[in-house]
Amino acid sequence: MKKIWPFKIAIVFVLILSACNTPGPVSTPTPFNTPTNAPTSTPSPSANADNPCIGAPTPAKWNHIVVLMFENKNYNEVIGPAPYITSLANKCATSTNWKDADTKVDGSADGQYNSKPSYATLTNGLSPSAHGLIDDTYSTTTNVDNIYNQLNIAGKSFKDYYEAGAGGCGVRFSGDYHDPIRYYTNVASICDAHDVPLSTFMTDVNNGDLPAFSILLPTNKHNMHDNSVASGDAYAQSILDPLLNSQAYAKGDVAIFFVWDEDTPIPNVLLAPSIATGTKISVSSGNPISHFSALRTWEEMLGLPLIGDAKQAPSLLPFFGKP
Repeated sequence: MKKIWPFKIAIVFVLILSACNTPGPVSTPTPFNTPTNAPTSTPSPSANADNPCIGAPTPAKWNHIVVLMFENKNYNEVIGPAPYITSLANKCATSTNWKDADTKVDGSADGQYNSKPSYATLTNGLSPSAHGLIDDTYSTTTNVDNIYNQLNIAGKSFKDYYEAGAGGCGVRFSGDYHDPIRYYTNVASICDAHDVPLSTFMTDVNNGDLPAFSILLPTNKHNMHDNSVASGDAYAQSILDPLLNSQAYAKGDVAIFFVWDEDTPIPNVLLAPSIATGTKISVSSGNPISHFSALRTWEEMLGLPLIGDAKQAPSLLPFFGKP
């Protein structure tokens, strides 16, 4: 018998070598700590002039209220004919039946008044027959409690920004009887420090010095008192767009009330990042939306006592979004 085992051993050895040199499947390791289905992060949008009301979360605290006052138009004269203001109303919140100072807090009639009585009711929460400012006489004053006095007691900042030069409460301008801080004898000693030119408003906004409460008071040449709706619409945009594009507004703790003094139903737009687009303000029962409602809401936002008849008015706070 032939001895063939050395040959067989050689063949087996060759086969083993071939097997060792045959490439197998290559595995690609997953990088350390990289999830295979990682979501793409999208930054939260910020409110701005193009999208001022985005339904953002309500702030833990409302730190700033800005009130822009215009003149002598009813709702249908502005919302519809004025493209910029109408766009804001559609993007943010508005009430189609807001009452001026002719209407008491309970919905009954108090009288037929002009501008100054409504500015007074907005800031002291009483009907004109109660606060006594029943016409546009510039020199008429009252000692009733008011939001300026409440802000001063609470140590909160406030300013009326009038469209004229520096000088405080002694500066006269077209429509100066619309400047409500000048009505109240109980804040007369501090009036000058809180009555400032409108030209300083955006400087305060951009410097982080926006007061807790401010009212913007254009002259009668810009507030639709003596100028056209179209002209007033353009002026409103020149005032509001810089504010809506500011970092202060994007923070989410600024509430804007754009309202007219008269005539019922007055035009109005409420703006804040937390307001849902297209909010329609209405109350199913009880008292009407009115100047009393505005004052109540300002006081609630800033943690102030409810003065005058404001405590009986429906609050607008629920329309500024859910907590």
